[in-house]
Amino acid sequence: MKRLGLILAPHPDDECITGLLPLRLQEEAGFTICAVPVTLGSNRARQAARRKEFIAACAVLGFKPLAMPSGAPEEAIAKLLCRWQPGILLMPHSRDGHPTHRQVHRWGVAALDAVGGSWRVVETEYWHPLTRPNLLVAARGGQLARLRRALACHVGEIARNDYAARLPAWMSDNVRRGAELVGAPGAAAPRVAQATLYRARIRAGGRWQPAPRGRFIVSRQNLCDWLAAWD
Repeated sequence: MKRLGLILAPHPDDECITGLLPLRLQEEAGFTICAVPVTLGSNRARQAARRKEFIAACAVLGFKPLAMPSGAPEEAIAKLLCRWQPGILLMPHSRDGHPTHRQVHRWGVAALDAVGGSWRVVETEYWHPLTRPNLLVAARGGQLARLRRALACHVGEIARNDYAARLPAWMSDNVRRGAELVGAPGAAAPRVAQATLYRARIRAGGRWQPAPRGRFIVSRQNLCDWLAAWD
């Protein structure tokens, strides 16, 4: 597997909110993480500022900020896929509760199918939970604090809705949900305080294929074992 992850962020700030797995891949598995804001939001007066905030947030996280290439969105994403050939692509799931998030999922799938081949995809959630996540990724050390510092760079968004302050509570609830959705009904919760849920699967031949079974990613060894199962 190529040690490069590509985040399709529907808006600047999504690279932080759902960025725990990419951050751990970077810190613990030697991945380079690239992130692209597929849109800069609907408020044109804020778009230039949001681009600058995105670059600042990526600097905190150590991610490489990209710009969308020219062309229709699905064509632009296809260009990114061909240029960077990511080992893992992260994008929203199809039922996330924001129309732009759902649209980015559709554009991402269209781009994957247009390019062809087999792709490891990790779907993210925020505005609407995944019904069948298969990956619970725990925050370790200072990772949550780093995500919050990066998210605080999105000054305009934080001013209207303090996502950074509320991130720990959301991630705590993910532990509750993930214990039984990623684990099994009645399973014990992992001994972690915060986590993010994802769905990992493979896109090939215009169809979704299952990825390795549901996992709790707590230790670095858990992360390495999960990556090895994809190879």
